[in-house]
Amino acid sequence: MSRSMPKPSWLKPLAVVLAGMFGYDPAAPALANATDVILEASSASAASPSAMVTAKEVLGILNAARAKAGCGPLKINSKLMSAAKTHATNMAQKDFFGHANKDGSKFSNRVKRQGYKYRMVAENIAAGQATARQVANDWLGSAGHRRNILNCKLKDTGVAVAYQASDKPMMGNSKPFYYYWVQVFASP
Repeated sequence: MSRSMPKPSWLKPLAVVLAGMFGYDPAAPALANATDVILEASSASAASPSAMVTAKEVLGILNAARAKAGCGPLKINSKLMSAAKTHATNMAQKDFFGHANKDGSKFSNRVKRQGYKYRMVAENIAAGQATARQVANDWLGSAGHRRNILNCKLKDTGVAVAYQASDKPMMGNSKPFYYYWVQVFASP
């Protein structure tokens, strides 16, 4: 059986991540992912209608990829939506990009603070993508993010974006990101 060499779809997202880390292409969107598997023990704050539309748009693209991989669909969870919104807002307002808040707390702590008891939790973040489609495609094009998305053990999710109109460039970047995205995944 002859196989053609797969296109290096990971190359562009990897270049974006490396560029963001090392400042080679300051205008490029940024991506980061993390997974924290913790055995603990499940799962509600209301999201605005526009936040739900954005989350559902991202989720539609990601759930299509999950279906192709044989995974069940992720379901929106209001507690995870709150955790994602809190972090997206913090990154936008406090001028940072990372999984840990400026106080050092991790995404797993944010999920716990919302009252979601999980056995497994993961997070994807991104900055600079102006649309739900763009961020979903960037996450799917990055091996680490895709791994979180296609982890069939993760069942619930929350997706949020924060827009900062007065955003300023972060150190090492020539342009501001404006948009800060967070997707939290978990299993009760």
